[in-house]
Amino acid sequence: MGMKPGAGMKADAVVVGAGVVGAAVARALAVSGRRVVIVEQGVPGGAVSGASLACIGTHMMDEDELPLLKWCCDEWAAFASVAPDFEYSRCGQLRFLKQESERRSADEWIGIETAAGLSPTLLDPDAVRRIEPELTGPIHAATWSPNSAVVNPFLAVRRLLEAAQAAGATLVSRRPVTALRLAGGRIAGVETAEGPIEAGIVVLAGGPWTAKLAATAGVDLPIVPRKAQCLATVSVPPSIRTVVGACKAEGGVDAGYTQIQQAMSGQILFNTVLEGGVTAAGSPDDIPEVDRAFIRDSVATLLFLFPAFVQIDLLRSWVRYEAVTPDDRFLTGPAGPDGLFIAAGDGGTGFVRSLGMARIIADFVGGRESPFRRDLYDPARFDMKAAA
Repeated sequence: MGMKPGAGMKADAVVVGAGVVGAAVARALAVSGRRVVIVEQGVPGGAVSGASLACIGTHMMDEDELPLLKWCCDEWAAFASVAPDFEYSRCGQLRFLKQESERRSADEWIGIETAAGLSPTLLDPDAVRRIEPELTGPIHAATWSPNSAVVNPFLAVRRLLEAAQAAGATLVSRRPVTALRLAGGRIAGVETAEGPIEAGIVVLAGGPWTAKLAATAGVDLPIVPRKAQCLATVSVPPSIRTVVGACKAEGGVDAGYTQIQQAMSGQILFNTVLEGGVTAAGSPDDIPEVDRAFIRDSVATLLFLFPAFVQIDLLRSWVRYEAVTPDDRFLTGPAGPDGLFIAAGDGGTGFVRSLGMARIIADFVGGRESPFRRDLYDPARFDMKAAA
């Protein structure tokens, strides 16, 4: 279905970027009846989406975003029930406390999420081991959020794109967009090396490349690229049942973050980034090696929690660049000339929010009220703060 991907294409909407956010936006717009062209500079999911640990959850994320996060978790579960398998697993999430000083933060988060209708709990080490038997390290306690899930990031992106194409969207890969097209002060499509694509609506979902493209229409976006790094072991028998992270607390894992889980392939996927390590900048077009300090810290955290894994071999590592905004929330909504929309700036947690961002964009385009707080994601919110 859809149009032939040649020069001189016309559509109702062009979505730039075929990562998880672009795929979700394209699906939402196509299902609403619009002719959509998805334009990807490389291969779908080949940038940070494919490098993601792809946790779908609400736990210790953002109090103001909890209504959207809850909705997104339900939508992912609903999509998993109708789409071909993409290794969706509602496995739950543990956030460990390394010391007693993190207890206050854990209690606060449990209170916030319980008030929002969720069911997190605080577990002592024995209760943690009943859920995660191999987690034998000397933790103080852990929070438990049963509604968290994981997906295979490549397959999830593919399934969203397949759903978009089934609704009539056209996917064009390996075709970089070089500039936005304007006519009469409003959006008229995009320019590519193989010719223009005409459309009255353009959605930029290009992750860390989004700001550069927006600038071609005179729109300044506060998005910067940030290193996202990960490690994987060789495949081992089933050993980790959940997503294991660090308590979001002052000083928790030295004020950084960690995430550990086991893929269906058997590989243990993990990373730990200590304070100061999350701001490493660079060009998203340049893919460097992982940092030696990152490897050291990640392995140390893994073995602190799972000492029995000391003999497991590392298999691979990878680096991609995620898009980050000053408050770690998406820029989602209209920006600049009429017809231009932004959906970028996930701060490393775009998988869970992607379906919600797609809903916001589809509601804007369709002239509908959104069930979510649009002000949290308004691309102009930093301009407004500066003017206040």
